[in-house]
Amino acid sequence: MADERKSASFEESFNQKVLVNGRLLINQLAILVKLAQMHDIKNVAVEKAADVMMGTLGAFFEDSKSFAVYLVGDYFYIEDNRVKYNVEDFNNFDYLVQEFKKRKLGALSFNTQVNTAELITFVSVFLKAGVGSDNVYHEFARKLGASGVAGLATDELKPPKATEEFEKVLDTVKAAKRAYVRVILRVKELLDGVDRGQPADIRKLKRSVQSLVDSVYRNEPVLLRLSAIRREGDVLPRHYANVCVLSLGIGKRLGLSKYQMARLGMASLLHDLGRQVLPKDLLDGDVDMEDSAWEIIKRHPRLGVQTILRLKGLNEVAVSAMIVSYEHHRNLDGTGYPEQLEEKEMSLFSRIVRVTDNYDATSSSGIYGKIPMTPEKALSLMTKRAGQYYDQEILSAFVKMMGVYPVGSFVLLADGSLGVVSTPARASLGLDRPTVTLIRGAGGDGPGAGELVDTGEKDGTGVYKIAVARSLDPYQHRINIYRYLV
Repeated sequence: MADERKSASFEESFNQKVLVNGRLLINQLAILVKLAQMHDIKNVAVEKAADVMMGTLGAFFEDSKSFAVYLVGDYFYIEDNRVKYNVEDFNNFDYLVQEFKKRKLGALSFNTQVNTAELITFVSVFLKAGVGSDNVYHEFARKLGASGVAGLATDELKPPKATEEFEKVLDTVKAAKRAYVRVILRVKELLDGVDRGQPADIRKLKRSVQSLVDSVYRNEPVLLRLSAIRREGDVLPRHYANVCVLSLGIGKRLGLSKYQMARLGMASLLHDLGRQVLPKDLLDGDVDMEDSAWEIIKRHPRLGVQTILRLKGLNEVAVSAMIVSYEHHRNLDGTGYPEQLEEKEMSLFSRIVRVTDNYDATSSSGIYGKIPMTPEKALSLMTKRAGQYYDQEILSAFVKMMGVYPVGSFVLLADGSLGVVSTPARASLGLDRPTVTLIRGAGGDGPGAGELVDTGEKDGTGVYKIAVARSLDPYQHRINIYRYLV
């Protein structure tokens, strides 16, 4: 009985170590790999990073002589404990996940024989592994074994199984869909209240936005797919929700805190509220309107500020929301509307929403026009105006999130097959390497309609197996691509 209590005590202590030091260890390993990529392996910066990591390993060894780090899906586990990370950790965690996957490394175990020199040896072998080879893991494991390290061991990445963890991933997909739909419903309630002249209470909307913030961290690709779907009806509520999703994606990449993300979510969601109090006949998406009508539409940023002031429950986010409402049609170079009497820098949130609002509006029917641009064309046009209309750093973060061919792009692959981009390219593979859901296969023994094609996949010689040839206009081909995104 005493042994059982002692064992339970050690397990509890180790689990606490994971909670406290787990994210430190993953961050330190990511930094060590990055430094070894940038510098010679014998550089003093690499040695110092390895020394720091040894300190954290030592804390774990106080409770266990050995332990393992596992990659399951897109998450790291230390033994049975998932390693949780903060907003500022995202880039390091995501980087290390992709580097592990490239080498098909599924587990890395440490024991008390490990030392600074062995950590550096591991990283050296890790970086020299022939990424793209079908046998990349076995080559890596063989070279690591030949190096003589005694304090490290590895295991190959296993294909996902229908385990409890897999069910958890499915739950995050469902949660993302619920969060997105719930925001649209709350926006519709808000707009109905504005139409009736009733001061709406938006506390429910704030809770819905918080759920959306959580889902951006847990399953962003699902939200990007949902934001790319274009359907008749609910044009404005969907536009508000889409701008919110895309803005939060940028905010995550800029390293905003959870508190800042919640404020950005509310401000981006309410950015166009002034449109709701304009005459309804002006909101049909017809861009060929008379000058007098255009002058009325240009009032909506100021009307948005006035409408936000009448809402209940905004509190501390009211100022951010009003600033974004007022500034979201201004350009970085001072042009746009409303006109400014004096030169003033746009707020960070306004510069983010300037990008996401324009992208979603130009690639959606019924916002700026009846026939939308393709996602790829809309993004290409925006990049030409970087530094003039749009903040260069923010637009760069947006492009990295969306890729050259954003989710929802109708594309022709090099083998003649047609498909719709369903997952954006991973920045580590190149921005033109998305995952595509096929609408029509190329025939023969290749994949058919409905199957996924990862254009970032390489053959045994390290050459990409297939590429996107170009994007197409689904309206010209009369193809409904959106059912492939649901």
